Amino acid sequence: MEIERIKSDLIDRMSRGEDIESITDRIGEEVDSWLPVYNNDIITEWHNMPNEYTDRGSEELGATEYNIIKLMTLDLYLYYTDVISEIIEEIKEEKKEEEYNALYIDDVKVLESKKFNI
Repeated sequence: MEIERIKSDLIDRMSRGEDIESITDRIGEEVDSWLPVYNNDIITEWHNMPNEYTDRGSEELGATEYNIIKLMTLDLYLYYTDVISEIIEEIKEEKKEEEYNALYIDDVKVLESKKFNI
């Protein structure tokens, strides 16, 4: 999974006007768009994901098909959901910091202008 690529894509979409809350509301669609499709890619990603996601998909999402690729995909779905949720929270925090810094800079400018009677 290319975490930086996902983050970059989300930031790019937000810069074009997409709201972070609408992305959050559609987290399932977001995850689906990043999940690998081809068996080789599914196997590679599954092997690269943290072990705590192994076999969770079938338990938490309820698998009716017990083909190994389907089970791996369910595990990956949970993993991608967590990773994308973390990225979204990180973006929200960065945005809050930027807004705070912008307010702080504006306050400093106001204080300086009053100090020097500008």
